[in-house]
Amino acid sequence: MGFSSTSEYRGLGLNGGEYINGTGAVTGNFFALQATEDTVLAAVTSNISNLSDICTGQDATTLTAGTVLYGQFTSVTLTSGAVVAYNV
Repeated sequence: MGFSSTSEYRGLGLNGGEYINGTGAVTGNFFALQATEDTVLAAVTSNISNLSDICTGQDATTLTAGTVLYGQFTSVTLTSGAVVAYNV
């Protein structure tokens, strides 16, 4: 019988996640956000320095479909688009 580590499960998305396609804040404990269509973030809380710079406003950046952001995310709010937020 094989052995799988927690990180292998997480890396494969086997710990589940949440499909987010609304504009309300979603909280959780996520390790990755994957855009399923062109997406603009309104706000994000993470351990990535200055990530808020890509959110809505002067520096609003469109994450193209398929783009993945890795880190520790505890809150995500979208302006438009959709993401899958993968659980830690």
